[in-house]
Amino acid sequence: MESAQLLEPETADATRIKIREAMAEMALLAYADTDRKSFFEQFIARVVDALAAPGGAVWLLSDEGRDLQLQSTTTLPADLPQDAIGERGHRQMLRQVLDNGNSAVVTPELTAQEIDEVNNPTPYLLLLVPLKTARRPHGIIEVFQRRGGDVELQRGYLWLIGQMAELAGEFLQNQDVRLLEERDSQRDRFDRFSEAVHSSIDVTHTAYTLANEARGLIECDRVSVIVWRRGRTRVAAISGQAVAESRANVVRLLLALAKRVIKSRQPLWYSGDPMQLPPQIEEPLHAYIDETHTQSLAVIPLLRPIGADADARADSDMDGDSEESSREPEVLGVLVIEQIKQQGLSYQTRIVTEQVTRRGAAALANAIDHDRVFLMPLWRLLAKTRWFVTARRLPKTIAAAAIVVAVGVGLCVIPADFRIAAQGTMLPTERRDVFVQENGVVSDVLVNHADQVKAGAELIRLRNQELEVQLAEVTGRQNSMQEQLRAVRWMEGNNRLSQEEKIRLSGQFAQLQKTHDSLVAQLNLLLAKQKQLSVRSPIDGQITTWDVKKRLLDRPVEKGQILLSVANPKSSWELELMVPENHAGFVADAWEATPAAKRNLKVGYILATDPGRRRSGSVTEVQHSAEVRGENGNTVMVRVRIDPADLNATQLRPGSAVTAQIYCGRRSIGYVWFHDIVAFVRSKILFRV
Repeated sequence: MESAQLLEPETADATRIKIREAMAEMALLAYADTDRKSFFEQFIARVVDALAAPGGAVWLLSDEGRDLQLQSTTTLPADLPQDAIGERGHRQMLRQVLDNGNSAVVTPELTAQEIDEVNNPTPYLLLLVPLKTARRPHGIIEVFQRRGGDVELQRGYLWLIGQMAELAGEFLQNQDVRLLEERDSQRDRFDRFSEAVHSSIDVTHTAYTLANEARGLIECDRVSVIVWRRGRTRVAAISGQAVAESRANVVRLLLALAKRVIKSRQPLWYSGDPMQLPPQIEEPLHAYIDETHTQSLAVIPLLRPIGADADARADSDMDGDSEESSREPEVLGVLVIEQIKQQGLSYQTRIVTEQVTRRGAAALANAIDHDRVFLMPLWRLLAKTRWFVTARRLPKTIAAAAIVVAVGVGLCVIPADFRIAAQGTMLPTERRDVFVQENGVVSDVLVNHADQVKAGAELIRLRNQELEVQLAEVTGRQNSMQEQLRAVRWMEGNNRLSQEEKIRLSGQFAQLQKTHDSLVAQLNLLLAKQKQLSVRSPIDGQITTWDVKKRLLDRPVEKGQILLSVANPKSSWELELMVPENHAGFVADAWEATPAAKRNLKVGYILATDPGRRRSGSVTEVQHSAEVRGENGNTVMVRVRIDPADLNATQLRPGSAVTAQIYCGRRSIGYVWFHDIVAFVRSKILFRV
């Protein structure tokens, strides 16, 4: 279709309709929220279609406003010379039209000699219309049209392109307005962020504010703030979490990664693809990624702003010599940004992160400097006390202070009995554990729990098949040896034997006798072992082991193993108290402070079966070493003599649980009440490792 045919009568109406539709579509698109690339691709396509042109292009000025850059094109004509629109003369021609500000028509095959360094080597008519707004020029609309047509037709082309260019200008103007609004909104958000992170000078509060506010600004899944103080890292805050558990494996891996980044002083950006990183960072990075399955990660050092307090920088414990540390800004910590589900961190995210890091570092530096002030906790406490010393509240404050002082003096001066609590059991003093003397299997249990037994009474029978086999074998060999001895003795009584034969039989008899004596000795040993398979009571008493038959019958046992216990309830009774190791020193001091002849540490105790009555006893022995005893941990054993007359027969049960208090002299009532706190302060604070 030739260009001249656009205005012929039979196609005029269709052409006008197409032009109106194109302009209506562009008018709607000019106010749509779309990007430049998409808009101008549709724009040039509609311009070329409305003009029935072979092709077109849109050129826009760069951000610096110096060079024209190709923004969008349609399918260019096939006969267009290669790189025709990219050559220097072509660009210079576009720049002249843009600087002039007026539309232009460039004839086909225009050489550089006709116009200074401007040419159109193509066989097409170039329609050039500046693209501008009221504020500034933006670019050029270039349309390749077939040659031919009069001047009026070319003016019509320019008019139509100009109308479309005005719509494109409205789009650019609207886009500039949206950009300004977005920048104003972003500036307000950053102002609110700065105000929030500078609202407190407490390090922890500042870190939590930074983490939570930065997460919303950056639009990521999680933000963590790690503080670097005196060569140590700690997680100060994690967005969305009230407390960061320092013992968690994730936190430990994150701290290891943060420490390596702090040493390098360079930001780390990870977007899920393999990177060439030094092993010092690659190993902790992959360990953390494997644990958390994070898709994208950024670890940005928080550097003290330039010009901040030099004394605070000097207090930094960064590795390296002092000269290097004085030149480089102090690293306060790192900001960790994570995308758990979405992979990749956009360029916009990096720009926002840079702003957040800069403002967050300034707030964190102020908080750290404030925290470094000498005796800062004391100054904070004194600042809070101003409320109590106002004129109206001063009498009440003085009265309260007097009460506190009086209570303190009373705690230090008023004496009280100092008792140490301990748990234990009640047992007869005469008791024995019954041990296994030979390996075997329990074949019979002859007693039950609480049975009364006499010393030497058989309690348990064992069976040892190996011992039975040995006993049968030795018995058989002994019987055989006796038969051989009788045969030799009978042969020696034969008078027809020569003297040599009698001597030989005498020697044989002596040898057989020695073997027989050895077998008798072995048999006696085996019989003694067999006798030991019968387990007997070592004392008169009562079986204290519960459910003996169920526990022992048909059970294999080994030599030295305890089978059961026997106690004599008619003997005296005592308490075995397990004093915790941290309290054992008080008992030992009170015990050693009294001469051996006069030692009589009083003990008050109650039975678990009769807690309503308090009974008394006295310490007879204090163990010199501590031992681990099950759930009680490291304890010292203390023996206490008690009076059985204080207990009836039903209460004298071996192993009954008791709770006791050992009298350890008199101390101030404050020490009696708070001695555990005093010990904690001495061991954990004043003598901290």
